[in-house]
Amino acid sequence: MSLDIRLRSVFDTVLELDTKLPDSALRYQETPGWDSLGAVLLISAIEDEFHVEIDTARALKMDTFDAAMHLLRDLGAPD
Repeated sequence: MSLDIRLRSVFDTVLELDTKLPDSALRYQETPGWDSLGAVLLISAIEDEFHVEIDTARALKMDTFDAAMHLLRDLGAPD
């Protein structure tokens, strides 16, 4: 399964999203469930799924789905 599909699955599960929402619509504080608590749960689930460790500085920059994709690539998550 590709990186973007796996990441979207994490987003959908953690935030209980409507799968019809496009990836480009997923933004912190604008997406239902992606508030401060949702962000913490999302970071934890991403770390578990992709076996990476996300530091606070990087986590604070992860405010869109695309930013999360770039972060995972920067951390060396296989595509």
